[in-house]
Amino acid sequence: MTSFVLAYFVIIGMATIATRSWLSSDQFIIIGIALAILLTRSFSIVRDWAPFGLLLLGYEFLRGLAPSLGMEVNIFPMIRADRLIFGELPTVTLQRMFYNLGSPDWLDYGATLLYLLHFVVPLLFAFLLYLNRREYFRPFAVALIVLSYLAFTTYVLYPAMPPWMASQHGYIPAINNIFELTLSTFGEGPAVPRAVGFVRSNPVAAMPSLHAAYPMLVFLFAVRVWGRKAAAFLIYPASVWFAIVYLGHHYVIDAFAGIVYALGAFHAVEWMAARRAAREASCVDGVAEPETI
Repeated sequence: MTSFVLAYFVIIGMATIATRSWLSSDQFIIIGIALAILLTRSFSIVRDWAPFGLLLLGYEFLRGLAPSLGMEVNIFPMIRADRLIFGELPTVTLQRMFYNLGSPDWLDYGATLLYLLHFVVPLLFAFLLYLNRREYFRPFAVALIVLSYLAFTTYVLYPAMPPWMASQHGYIPAINNIFELTLSTFGEGPAVPRAVGFVRSNPVAAMPSLHAAYPMLVFLFAVRVWGRKAAAFLIYPASVWFAIVYLGHHYVIDAFAGIVYALGAFHAVEWMAARRAAREASCVDGVAEPETI
């Protein structure tokens, strides 16, 4: 069953890239629920996934409101932080080393694909947990929601300009928006109806990087579920961290902040689960050991 699910999402991913008709988060949730009903032959998944799906879609709708609140966009703190750590902006260095203007190669397409998997991987991981290790599904779903809304709160209070936009305004040396340049090599695909299609994007939501945070959260839960066997999965988040900096969509400090947010969400859910278990244990002990005369 797991192999079938993985194959299905690989095929869907290849089809969307080929047609450039990207599936949004709401479409992946709908597809995932329909597939789970087909595989489990049970409609209980609608009850189990409804809070998770609605809260995640609520984040999608809310994130576009941040730019309209009129908060001052932060530009220079991230630039200074990266230069303080590395001496030069890593995006500038990486693009000078690897990017050939006008001729995207495998690295550019690979980085673009990793960027596009932003919502796919956590939703697919949640789906696999639901089918195979259901006791971990709800903690992961809660952690993902907590992480998303923590990031949204930061975007409202601290709008941050990404490198590609800073370059356009002349704040940093010229870099290429490789993501857009790579996508432009594909033909325009058919328009696919989506619930979040009319929601405004937030171009100044660079700090923290959820593109860095989501893979880290998936890795943390993979280690929790499978132990050392999941260590090799670290290759995926590390590749995403490289991609978002190379593409010019995030500074390294943005990625670091995303990792910290993921760790915070993970440990917060662990702490809440431990407290609930302790309360339940105390209740059981109170019933099991009545007072003696």
